[in-house]
Amino acid sequence: MDTSDPWIKFDSNGICNHCSSFLNVRLPITAQHTHASRLECLWASIPRGAAKHDVVVGVSGGVDSSTVALMAQQAGLRVLAVHMDNGWDTPIALQNVFQLASLPGITYYSEVLDWNSFKCLQRAFIEAGVPDIELPTDIAIQAVLHRAAVKYRIPVILSGGNISNEGILPLCWMYNPRDSRYAQAIITKVGLPITMYDPIKFGFRNELVYRFFHRIRTVYPLNEFKYNKDQARNHLADNIGWKSYGGKHCESTYTRFCQFIYQPIRHGIDFRRCHLSADICLGNLTRTQALAELARPAFADLNVDNDVSFVACKLDYTTSELYKKMEEPPLWYFNYPHRKKMLDLAYYVYRIMMGRKKASSF
Repeated sequence: MDTSDPWIKFDSNGICNHCSSFLNVRLPITAQHTHASRLECLWASIPRGAAKHDVVVGVSGGVDSSTVALMAQQAGLRVLAVHMDNGWDTPIALQNVFQLASLPGITYYSEVLDWNSFKCLQRAFIEAGVPDIELPTDIAIQAVLHRAAVKYRIPVILSGGNISNEGILPLCWMYNPRDSRYAQAIITKVGLPITMYDPIKFGFRNELVYRFFHRIRTVYPLNEFKYNKDQARNHLADNIGWKSYGGKHCESTYTRFCQFIYQPIRHGIDFRRCHLSADICLGNLTRTQALAELARPAFADLNVDNDVSFVACKLDYTTSELYKKMEEPPLWYFNYPHRKKMLDLAYYVYRIMMGRKKASSF
């Protein structure tokens, strides 16, 4: 990590606050440093009720979500594989999803977002100048998964989120998507009606309703054993013919554009720093190896003009307009109205009530 996070702090040994928190606070929550898997206990805790399915799993065709879906199927759970279609999936990712859906015990369910509305929301975040232009997708995933869980009376959502690969992420790079005031401030700035956000909205209040009224809980199987992503890729390839789509989160063309082109150019952010820092903390590679990888631009292996032109076309920009947007001064979540202090307090109280430890930046 480096000072592309304006709030980063280093101790006397040169260790940043992100790595320190990862090693001392977040990683101990997982089974990464234990010899025993906690998966059997997790599977046993999931009720097998009268509903047609036992769990909801959001699937994107990526490594993490595919691994969770396959693990649940192999554990004998009846899986509703929910695919949130925002129009940006790569063909390889879709093929991976369909390979999963062909397995016995897995039922495929897709919700296609209204493209004309969704592209307006994505444009709004680009116009706002913030780094987290994927917030509409991140929040839509949660809304779609919880709607499916309620519709089919499924009490458990299995998430592919995991601390070992995603436990380092500066708050100013990716702010809390559940802060609806922040999202609505950006939407109104560009003159869009607030109602356009309603179909994908999943704010803190929505989360409370789903969690305490509908009794839906989200669990993270990949935190319950020593998860190794390379081994997971091989396991998926052997079992379902899973194919690689490139880098982390590149199952989505827009995420690839966001993390490898837009953020490095406009904000000086390189998401590889987060993943490589976590790998260093886990002993998977050395700092020297990580720096060698970072010596190459994030977009070195991409056809940048092709990706920018494709995204521009889909979002009704010209290619030159989108390039100019990336050259404009960067802005951050704190440049817009938000409820960070209130949400910090709310999550703090919730963790005390539930006896949980903090596992994310918010």
